[in-house]
Amino acid sequence: MIDIIFSILAFLIISSLYLTRVETVSVELPKASNSITQNKKFVNISIDKGGSLFINKKRTRLQEMRVKVVNLTNKNKNLVVLNADKNVSHGYVISVLDVLRSIDGLKIAISTKSID
Repeated sequence: MIDIIFSILAFLIISSLYLTRVETVSVELPKASNSITQNKKFVNISIDKGGSLFINKKRTRLQEMRVKVVNLTNKNKNLVVLNADKNVSHGYVISVLDVLRSIDGLKIAISTKSID
């Protein structure tokens, strides 16, 4: 009986590991007390600690970002979530936001880590 319970427990633990996949580049997010979880479909833009820019885990350049984001968005998917490492230059993040704000109808969210 104990063997069966341990088998079921092991199955649940292993299967739960596959439920937490998130398509992001590894970044250390800044903390904020008012973080909200987004459940909508969105385009993921990440800036890692080295300053590399990624759109949905594909490396890109700042000059190409506007065209690629316009091609990925439509009426149903017009949310962009920016994941910027907390050690990235503030000026570079503003440059990325400036390009994103030039796209009409685009909603922009900045990803943070919740303060526990």
